[in-house]
Amino acid sequence: MIELMPFQIKASEQMANRYVEFRNSDTRPYETRTIPTPYYQALSALTGGGKTPILADTVFQIRLSMPTEPIVLWISKAKSVVDQTYGNFRAGGKYAHLLDSFTITYLKDLSESDIKDGTKPVIAIATTGTFNQRDQEDSSLKIYQTNEDKSSISLWELVKQRQTAEGKSRDLIIVYDEGHNLSDQQIDLLLGLKPEALLVASATLKTPGKLGQMIDRIKATGRTNDDLVTIVSSKDIVDAQLVKKQILLGGYETTMELAIDPLLEKMQILESKVEELNLKINPKAIYVCKTNINQEEGIPDNPARDFELRKAPPILIWKYLVTKGVDPKSIAVYCDLKFSKDFPPPDDFILFSNGESDFEEFQNGNYKHIIFNLSLQEGWDDPNCYFAYIDKSMESSVQVEQVIGRVLRQPNATHFPDSDLNTAHFYIRMDDRTVFPVIIEKVRAKIASEFPEVDFNSYTNTGSSGSRIQEPVKGVMKVPQTHIDASEAILPIERILNSIHDYRGDNVNTVGQGVRSETVQKVASSEKSEIVSTLLPQTNRVTARWIIDREIQKLYPRARGVCLLTDPRLDAKTQFTSPAHQVLKQAGNNIVDEYLKNSLLVSDRENYYEVGPVMVNPDSVQHFENALHSKYSGLNSLELEFARAIDKEGYPWSRNPSNGGYFIPLLHKGTSRNFFPDFLVWKDNKIYALDPKGENLIVQDAGKKLLDIRDFEGDLDIAVRLFTKGKWTDSPIEKSNESGYTVWSLRAGKVWARPFDTVEEAVKAALL
Repeated sequence: MIELMPFQIKASEQMANRYVEFRNSDTRPYETRTIPTPYYQALSALTGGGKTPILADTVFQIRLSMPTEPIVLWISKAKSVVDQTYGNFRAGGKYAHLLDSFTITYLKDLSESDIKDGTKPVIAIATTGTFNQRDQEDSSLKIYQTNEDKSSISLWELVKQRQTAEGKSRDLIIVYDEGHNLSDQQIDLLLGLKPEALLVASATLKTPGKLGQMIDRIKATGRTNDDLVTIVSSKDIVDAQLVKKQILLGGYETTMELAIDPLLEKMQILESKVEELNLKINPKAIYVCKTNINQEEGIPDNPARDFELRKAPPILIWKYLVTKGVDPKSIAVYCDLKFSKDFPPPDDFILFSNGESDFEEFQNGNYKHIIFNLSLQEGWDDPNCYFAYIDKSMESSVQVEQVIGRVLRQPNATHFPDSDLNTAHFYIRMDDRTVFPVIIEKVRAKIASEFPEVDFNSYTNTGSSGSRIQEPVKGVMKVPQTHIDASEAILPIERILNSIHDYRGDNVNTVGQGVRSETVQKVASSEKSEIVSTLLPQTNRVTARWIIDREIQKLYPRARGVCLLTDPRLDAKTQFTSPAHQVLKQAGNNIVDEYLKNSLLVSDRENYYEVGPVMVNPDSVQHFENALHSKYSGLNSLELEFARAIDKEGYPWSRNPSNGGYFIPLLHKGTSRNFFPDFLVWKDNKIYALDPKGENLIVQDAGKKLLDIRDFEGDLDIAVRLFTKGKWTDSPIEKSNESGYTVWSLRAGKVWARPFDTVEEAVKAALL
């Protein structure tokens, strides 16, 4: 079971709230006199951002505001993605808890009784190929055919009518989690079902034909593109540690063997680190190349030859991996590689050449080395994938930037202290070194637009020792981990829970109400159409426990650790928009407030963060004498000023990597959950966490990050100091002079601003 993160809840709530506003609005457009225009929303989120759980949670919330239990048609282009979605949604799946009470089925297995039973919501999952045929009357697709044993009309027609046994029409929600693949014909067929809502996981969706007309009708009511797209911040995804923090791109103008060697060496190093840290990670590598061509000559490879004589890239890669000691059982070749029946591959050559037909078997194999052709299988996204060898030789059409997303997911959604464990490694083989700068610029452009929070480094290597990109640490230096002591928050939280009203027998405060607006146009009349609003009963309920827990999860998930929601009174069910719902949401908010107010940060001398090696750009390094690393790169002008001043003080110090480095939990609501100070200094059995900040951040950071962190005995252990350019006052917090620098710390529990003329004076004072 995977819990939603606050930014994911924020996205799903925005989509659901926009639906409620759209449904209840008197400006909702209509396609005909009686058919309202569907609610439309596109979800824009990066690879690894959790589009599927966001959409699932959105569906659950939209359902709560509907007068009937809806039918959800959840579609994808690839069968492998459909099967994966079904596995995740059904009982025991990692997203099943997000769709509590939903019947999960494949569309082909949807029965007439499922549709007529209006007491349970249904999600029917299908590929576009299930219905993507214009001529329905003479169609060979089963969905358009009648089965007299089951129904006198086709399944497609049953979905279109959606009539309960009582004759009520059920709302239809359509979800397409690969919206960029939608075609005009698919849109026409789907809109023909008269859906209530259309959700797509794409912000770059082409909108021709009926979809474009539908969107134009929505925009004509005053809504903008911003109203039609929910954007998940890439920073939130990186901060949530769902994707790797760094991308390292190496270019190799050399043979295939010499390009794969460093990959295997680095993989072995990573495996040692995983074992040392006792992590449940299994580092994997993918190899992307052409399939049925002769690697040396560029002509079609002859399958009617002995295996040892074959020159197809997948075979050459497989043979080389085996000669390097890789177990053939850990290698999967997933591509349409041709073999003659008279010249079969070795028995231990594991080939998956049937595309989606054997994808599930491939997935279950959990292979460590996977050889793909130019088109990586949709649905394959493994966070354990750290390495990618990409063959760009012989004018290969492999697009490196399109492979990046497959290697970016982060195992366990956790950035680790060692930078290698947060890095996606790419090894690009090429015949012409002039190709590499072009690749770099394409990758850099993709990262800038889609992954701006991910660091990017590159180097070239002709098969010799090459450039050094990792700077080792000089010695062992540690920082005590910081934990939240919430013991004092338990009692006030219990008081809030005990004061909650018992809604189990309440049929007044637990009832919500929706509104449906309809337009009425007189026939053969030029009079303006009339908007008629109708109050709708709501039938869908959630428990008081769910409402409180969700609010805590959204505002500050760590508070759930001391909030026991076991009281039977919380079994009470209530509807959205009901008075009880609002009271329970406020209770969740109050619980978070009490948790933050009564919790303390303490250092733990039994658990430590140990400073490890850092990544540097050899072309732009700055050298330091007293730092734990001889050189750093990527320092902005303000950070560089302070780094030089810190180095002059003579104490051991380190630049602290953001994400994956040492962090301090933040005791405040907001998207940022952890604080990564820029610099760490060790002096007199105390650690100083120093962080130069822009002046636009100081007001919000003062009081949140200015923390003197003490150990369990109450002794000062870690002192946090912020810096800003200019001279400031602390009461009120405002700049009084543009020159100089200000040190921000705590004194007697209050924010204390100390102005200085030079950065050297500021750093010296901060370390006292």
